Amino acid sequence: MEKILMLLALALSGAWAGIRLALKARAEARRLQARNRELEERAGDDARDLAEARKTAEDAACRLTDAETARGDFLAGLSHELRTPLNAVIGFAELMRMNVQAEPMTRRQSQAVDHILASGQALLGLIEEVLDLARIEAGKVSMSIEAVDPHLVARQVCDALRPEAEAAGLTLSAPPPTAGFGVIADRTRLRQVLINLVSNAIKYNRPGGAIFLQLRQTAEGVALSVHDTGVGIPEARMAGLFQPFNRTGREIADPTGTGIGLAVSRRLVEAMQGRLEAVSREGEGSIFTLTLPLARSTALEITASPIPTLDRPDLPGGATLLYVEDNPSNIALMRHVIAALGGIRLHVAETGHEGLTLARDLRPDVIILDINLPGLDGFELKARLDADPLTRGLPVLALSASALPGDFKRGRAAGFRDYLTKPIDIPVLARALNSALMETVERNAAIEAALGDVRAA
Repeated sequence: MEKILMLLALALSGAWAGIRLALKARAEARRLQARNRELEERAGDDARDLAEARKTAEDAACRLTDAETARGDFLAGLSHELRTPLNAVIGFAELMRMNVQAEPMTRRQSQAVDHILASGQALLGLIEEVLDLARIEAGKVSMSIEAVDPHLVARQVCDALRPEAEAAGLTLSAPPPTAGFGVIADRTRLRQVLINLVSNAIKYNRPGGAIFLQLRQTAEGVALSVHDTGVGIPEARMAGLFQPFNRTGREIADPTGTGIGLAVSRRLVEAMQGRLEAVSREGEGSIFTLTLPLARSTALEITASPIPTLDRPDLPGGATLLYVEDNPSNIALMRHVIAALGGIRLHVAETGHEGLTLARDLRPDVIILDINLPGLDGFELKARLDADPLTRGLPVLALSASALPGDFKRGRAAGFRDYLTKPIDIPVLARALNSALMETVERNAAIEAALGDVRAA
């Protein structure tokens, strides 16, 4: 009996233990289920929060893209609208200086023309600096990185700016010749930075002062320094020296500066993996030093190109030029330019449709198109000229106030022989015309030869 009771007790004890384990397991299961529901709810909340955050980020990216697009459109429009009147201002001023022997001016008139030209060039420089700064900040600045001889670039800059320095009573010295100092940089951008630094050294100097450039190799690369003995920069202004529109405290003494050049210069140097720094002492002068990576080998020597002239080809009866432009000032300027160059008959059309008709009737030796034409823009007109057997193959130059990188790219894609920008650079226009007219001479010669072969046959 006792054994039976003992076995029964053991069985009940085991059963109770099983029941306790089952109850505990059921409670744990309920707890886990509740925890899972809680985690699922939290995961759902997190997913919703993540989706909302992603949507917010996408909306912000869209707004940023729209803002960048709007800014780009605004800058492109601003550049075009400013370049159009500057074309007449700078172009006529240059023509008056070029024609001084045929049409002499008084000293006061000559000085006035010089002031007009200088002010026009300053405004054009401001436009370029603002566009450069915008492109740099947007990460869209174009660079052609290669091995460059910094001494040669520095010497070319000094040669270009020495007349300005001498007119201000200053001496400007290029760095002494040094072998083996090649840098990795964009040649055009390096020249732009040096021109800005040397121009500032001239502008903020004093009569009888000096400017000299120094080139040396350092542990970080090659350092090119511009020293001046000018008025210096107040210490309080040094911290914001490379910020846009910072004028270094010289606004009254020099109202022509823009305060953008140094900001653009530093950003260009940094884009070339370099560094631009400055030290200055008020009343004693300043030193601006740009450091660039050392090239393994010195770049090939660069020779400065002479100012081009128009060597007109020998076309029977002279050359015929069709200019399609709707702005009266630009038309008047082109008439004066062509008259100064001589040997070219100029025809003008003021709309795209009129230009297309004249091109078919005249079959000119070269055509110059404005891009923003009423009714039929320059790109559409170029396409129609190419599609017409009568005008297909005629050399066509674009001349536009639209001067952003995308405009040049679109011009090349459209097949323009050259894409020139306003304000007109007369030597560049002369070179482009000469090249186009030479192409016409070669084409006419080939046609004449082919006709001769047909006649002989």
